[in-house]
Amino acid sequence: MLNKRYTMPLALLLIIVYVWLTPQASAQSLSNTTVYVDGQRISTTAIVQNGLQLVPASFFRRLNVSVNWSERYRAVVLTTDTIEIGFPAGQRYSDYRRDGKSTWLRDSLVTRTTLNKGTAYVPLAYTAKKIGLHIQYNSQLRAAVITTGNDTNLMLVNAEQPSAEEMKWLYQITEAEAGGETYDGKVAVAASILNRVDHPDWPYSIIDTIFQVEYINGRSYYQYSPVLDKRIYTVTPSQESKRAVQDAVNGSDPSLGAVVFYNPDKTDNKWVRSRPTTVKIGNHMFAK
Repeated sequence: MLNKRYTMPLALLLIIVYVWLTPQASAQSLSNTTVYVDGQRISTTAIVQNGLQLVPASFFRRLNVSVNWSERYRAVVLTTDTIEIGFPAGQRYSDYRRDGKSTWLRDSLVTRTTLNKGTAYVPLAYTAKKIGLHIQYNSQLRAAVITTGNDTNLMLVNAEQPSAEEMKWLYQITEAEAGGETYDGKVAVAASILNRVDHPDWPYSIIDTIFQVEYINGRSYYQYSPVLDKRIYTVTPSQESKRAVQDAVNGSDPSLGAVVFYNPDKTDNKWVRSRPTTVKIGNHMFAK
């Protein structure tokens, strides 16, 4: 779970055997993808899990990241001047520490670090954001776009205003989830979805975030119940819901940075209840 702390001695961590294959990590089919880094087109292999791309950890070497393998912890380790991140093979979490501190923190992930023919694949968006890079999905290029500096013009995207298609689905999901809530409740729901898009643990496009489905042990887990029961397709967004979505897009966030929300009277999901609460608005509890 998030923020689980433990100590991992550095001397034991960096036992470097980068090419290593574990029987516990199941191979998955590879595809080719394109990533733009500061305007430069880069081709790489990728694995797709739950709608998210995993790329070879070695991809980040071209971004001045040190990439090594710790056989003791069966993890690929990425290191920059400010952060060290370990991705244990076959696991849905990463361990990291900043600025050489001795205390390690843990992030839970929605993807599993995968070894394929001796190559470790790690989540592209999460890793890029974690090491301090800006990443967006460009629908025209149909590719992830990374910038390493402050020149966001290189991204060729408008990160401020969602497309008409993205606004449509924000209207639909907000109405389906919060049609009976207060105005602030509607804004908070929309804002929490936008917060997910900015969070490294979830997809980096609005539509992918809304329609994300996670597959665990043969079961499908939808992130939003109106997608599961199809209400997202049948509701008619009110003018108030549309105004609320626009306010969220413009930066209003009554959820106080939440990335999840739930009705405590309607769910007993242990994972969502374990998240740190930010605020309660109407029937919804919001959490990070």
